[in-house]
Amino acid sequence: MKKLLFSAVLLLILAVQTPGSARAPRPRDTEVPPLTGKINLVWQHANEPSVDLSRLDKVQGLNVVSPCWYVIANEYGQVADRSVEGYVQRAHARGYRVWPLVTNGFDPERTRRVLNDVNAQHHVIDQLLEQAQKHRFDGINLDFENIYEADRDKLTDFVRRIRHKTNEAGLALSMDVTVPGGSPNWSLCYDRKALARHLDYVMLMAYDQYPRGSRTPGPTASYNWDADRLAATLEEVPARKLVLGIPFYMRLWQYDAATDRWRAETLTMPQAEKRRAEKGVLPTWQSDWLPDMQMFRCSYEENGTKYMFWLENTASLYLKMHLVNQYDLAGCAAWRFGFETPDVWPMLQDRLENGGKGFRTQAAR
Repeated sequence: MKKLLFSAVLLLILAVQTPGSARAPRPRDTEVPPLTGKINLVWQHANEPSVDLSRLDKVQGLNVVSPCWYVIANEYGQVADRSVEGYVQRAHARGYRVWPLVTNGFDPERTRRVLNDVNAQHHVIDQLLEQAQKHRFDGINLDFENIYEADRDKLTDFVRRIRHKTNEAGLALSMDVTVPGGSPNWSLCYDRKALARHLDYVMLMAYDQYPRGSRTPGPTASYNWDADRLAATLEEVPARKLVLGIPFYMRLWQYDAATDRWRAETLTMPQAEKRRAEKGVLPTWQSDWLPDMQMFRCSYEENGTKYMFWLENTASLYLKMHLVNQYDLAGCAAWRFGFETPDVWPMLQDRLENGGKGFRTQAAR
């Protein structure tokens, strides 16, 4: 999902920066409460004004925001900057910690060059620490994906280097990883056990079970798939450091008879509810509830074309959040802000603070 949103990285204008020894960040705003209890994080894509969390009313239960601001844009470690002036101060005033996201642009060749050049890595780190000093943010979230498996140990070395500097600066360090699987560039490239030693938190992106390019339709994150992948990850990452990634989106699958293939587009939670209402899609427990997946499959036909989506709503997320409680994970992280319905937030807060005892929901309305 994220790789589509960073595809325009090379169109960004790079800020001219000189590598050097970055100073420790200035003291952060005193009104920010300490981060206690479980993490409730959401990623915010770039600087879209309509979903600028720093300008909106406080979201119930949310305690960490991760705006997608930084991209390693070339082989020399130059970092493209999409930060928003005043964002961190406004977010702090609303009680949020701010951990901006830093991505490798999902370019394996560029990433290989950076990971094999210590000077380029130091340049990346220096720029990020200068940004931390400038904006007074509280942590850094690394989102490195599509990496050559051969660079697996180099990636761990880079995280070790940045960990040393973030420790000195008093910054939390987290990293997003995919679920364990067989893909060299998308899963085997992570030494999750080694990475966890150098990280405060590991964000498990437990979604994209059936990605956009899949030949067969399916859910974004079924319960049984999440549970299996989480169990495998816990063999490498301690529960106290592991944060469960959850999706605020799903795929709308459309069957193309001409090519005998399924095509997919992203469907947000509000869009799914609107489509259900417009198309009269009312799933039933008898025929559409999938017990193993713990979600409804919705389908309809229009002008002879078949459409299908596996419904992610507050109820399906409530069931997934049971895994956070069951394994006493560090919390949850959602992709992404603006894709959710408002009733998600009180549910997540109750799951994280009360184990879900105070919240009741229905899967289909």
